Amino acid sequence: MFVRIARTAALLFVAVLLSSPSFGWGRMGHATVAKIAQNHLTKTTQKRVNEIMHGTPLVAIASYCDDYRKELDATFPLEWTNGVGHAHTFEVGPDNRPFNTLNHPEDGRHLVNAVYFADHCMQDLAHAADFPDSVRWKELVMLTHLMGDIHCPGHIRYASNHDDIGKYPVSFAEEPTTYHRVWDYYMVVNPLPFSFSDIAEICDDCSASEIEEICKGSIYDWGKNVADLCQDCREDIKDGDKISAKWIRNHTDLTKVELRNAGYRLAHALNMIFDPKYARKHSK
Repeated sequence: MFVRIARTAALLFVAVLLSSPSFGWGRMGHATVAKIAQNHLTKTTQKRVNEIMHGTPLVAIASYCDDYRKELDATFPLEWTNGVGHAHTFEVGPDNRPFNTLNHPEDGRHLVNAVYFADHCMQDLAHAADFPDSVRWKELVMLTHLMGDIHCPGHIRYASNHDDIGKYPVSFAEEPTTYHRVWDYYMVVNPLPFSFSDIAEICDDCSASEIEEICKGSIYDWGKNVADLCQDCREDIKDGDKISAKWIRNHTDLTKVELRNAGYRLAHALNMIFDPKYARKHSK
């Protein structure tokens, strides 16, 4: 039954992959991240991923967490979510480093923390044999999606404005929108009007040594790297501003870098989890 449901869901996602864009990076961006990652999985990792996904490619489930967010929240342990639900964004401290908890270390308030959830998915997948098939599937789906979300510039809450995730109103092409949606959608489909596989080919331009450098450190180091790279563009747009085509063009390189890095880091995380030979080589 589960396999049949998963395959049916995969077919539906492939059918709508390039339509109804919403949430972090939209379908196009998330599929691009998954495609880049797929291209950098080792044979051993690809075999394990295929077993867990029942042959469904990662691009087909890359936006599952947006489409079935409430259903996923209902299956997480309460200690994971503080009863609030899993996050697709993350907050950083004054040094731009993500927190490794769901409660702020100083004032105790609840933190939105996609980095924390992705980290726990990685920890669970490292012990995949201890979990039933449905849990392994869910954790892999979650990690695939959250790695993309973590690298979306519109998904970072900086310490000075933690109640504002870029949802303040702006306009683009004379249409009202939000800063959040500019990054979720327009930054991918406007300057890069291709298929997700085309965008993946354009973004996937690093050498092996460059990829190794990008993937150094922990997922919290990656989150800090994203926050550092994206802070300037976050601060140069204010409530009510008009987003110009020039502004989009000026930040297209950042879009490509974040999509690319997300794909490389997702592949690295999965290779470290599922391929012992790769893990030994990259743990030195």
